[in-house]
Amino acid sequence: MSDRRAGERAAAVGNREGAVAAREESVTRREDAADVREGAAVLRDETATSREEAVRAREKTAQARSELEQLMSQMRDANEHLVVSAVRSQTMAEDAEQANHLKDEFLATVSHELRTPLNAILGWARMLGAKQLPPDRAENAVASIERNASGLAHMIDDLLDVSRIVAGTLRLAAPQPVDLVAVVQAAMENVRPLAATKNVQLGLSPDLPAIETVSGDAGRLEQVIWNLLTNAIKFTPEGGRVSVFIGLSNGQTEVRVVDTGQGISPDFLPHVFDRFRQADGATTRRQTGLGLGLAIARQLVELHRGTVQAASEGVGRGATFIVRLPTSASEASGGQETALGDRRIAASTASPMPSVPRLDGLRVLVVDDSADGRTLTSLVLTQAGASVRAVASVQEALQMLGAERLDVLVSNIGLPDQDGYGLIRQVRQYEVEHGGFLPAVALTGYARAEDRARSLAAGFQAHISKPVEPAELTAVIAIIAHHLRDTER
Repeated sequence: MSDRRAGERAAAVGNREGAVAAREESVTRREDAADVREGAAVLRDETATSREEAVRAREKTAQARSELEQLMSQMRDANEHLVVSAVRSQTMAEDAEQANHLKDEFLATVSHELRTPLNAILGWARMLGAKQLPPDRAENAVASIERNASGLAHMIDDLLDVSRIVAGTLRLAAPQPVDLVAVVQAAMENVRPLAATKNVQLGLSPDLPAIETVSGDAGRLEQVIWNLLTNAIKFTPEGGRVSVFIGLSNGQTEVRVVDTGQGISPDFLPHVFDRFRQADGATTRRQTGLGLGLAIARQLVELHRGTVQAASEGVGRGATFIVRLPTSASEASGGQETALGDRRIAASTASPMPSVPRLDGLRVLVVDDSADGRTLTSLVLTQAGASVRAVASVQEALQMLGAERLDVLVSNIGLPDQDGYGLIRQVRQYEVEHGGFLPAVALTGYARAEDRARSLAAGFQAHISKPVEPAELTAVIAIIAHHLRDTER
C-alpha cells in the first residue's frame, strides 16, 4: 500500500515537474517569439533607415551633380568673360597705344606749325631791327610778320576750341536770325587772298534760294564756312576751283563746298572729321595746319542742330562737304528780304581795317609785366589820343592810382607777386571805402570762357584776349569810358 502511494506521489511529482517544464518551455517559446518579433521590427527599422539613407544619398548625389553642373557652367561663363575681357583689354591697349601715337604725332605737328611762322616773324623782325632791308623789302617784311602772326592767332584759337570741345564747354552766342548767304560771302572774302596765292578760283552759285535765313551764331557759322573753304583751297592744286552752292533741301538750308582737289581715299573718308587725324601725317606732307578745322566745323554745326558730311569719289577726284542747317522761316517777308540783301552788300564791301576810335582827353593806366606788351599797348592808346601811364606790377599800379586821377585801367591778368584779379579787387574795395569808380579792362592771354567770366566777376568791365586789334581795344575803352561819363551827367 505504501509502495503504491509512494509511486502515486512520485508520478504526481513527475507530472507537476513536466507541467512546470512545459510551462517554462511555453514561456521560453513566447520569449523567443517576442525576440523574433523584436528582431523583425529592428530589421524593419534598419531597412527603413537604410532606404531613407539611400534616398538622402541619392538626393545628395543629385544635389552634388547639380552643383557640379552649375559650377561647370559658371566656370564656362567665367572663361568666356575672361576671354572677352582679354580681347577687350587688348583692344583698349591697342586704342590707348593708337591714341598715344596720335597725340605724339599731333604734338609734333603743333611744334612744327608754331615754329614755322615764328621763324618768319623773328627773322623778319631781326632784319627790320638791324635796318638791313630796303624800303620795298621792309613793307614785305611787315606784311609777312602780320600774316604769320594772324596764322599763329588762328592756330591758338583752334587749340582753344578743341580744348572746349573735349571739356564739353564749347558754347554758342545767343541765337539770332542769320543770313547764311552774307555769312558765306564774308568767309569767301576772308579766304580770297589764300586762294589767290595758290591760283585757285573761288565761285559762289548764282542761283540763291528764296529763304536762306537760319537761327544761330553768325560768327561761329562763318568759322564753319571759313574752315571748309580753307580746307578745300589747301587740298586743291594750282589752277583748280572751289565752288560754293547754297540751296534748300527737305526744309533745311544746304551749303555745299565743292573742290577739284586731290580728293579723299575711301579708307580715310570715315575719319575725315576726327580730331588729331590727318590723311598725310608724315614729315614730308605737303599741306600745313593742325588738322583741327574739320573737327571744329562738325562740332559747331551740330551745336546748331545741323549736320555736316563729306563725300569723295576717291583720290584725285575732288571732294564735297555738305552742311545742312534748320531753316528759319520767320525772315521770309519781302521787306526782310530787302534788309538781308542790304546786309549782304555790306558784308561783301565792308572795309577789313575798321577805323580806330579816338580817346582824346582820357587818362589810361596800363599794367603789364611784359615790357614789349606795355610799349605796344601804350603806343596804340597814345596814337588814339589818350594820355598813358604804364607800370609793371600791382604795387606800382596802386601807387599810381593813389597819386593821379585816372579815367581807365587796362591790366594784364598774369602779373608777378599779385595777379590782375587781386589788383581789381583792391581797386573796388578802395572805391567802397572812399567813393568813385574806375572802369577797367582785362587785356590777357587767358582766353577761355571761364577766364572771361572770372574777370567780369572780379570787377573788370571788359575782357579782351591777346592778340588784340588796336581798333577793338580802343573801341572797348571808348565805350566803357563814355558810358561812365553819360551816367555821371
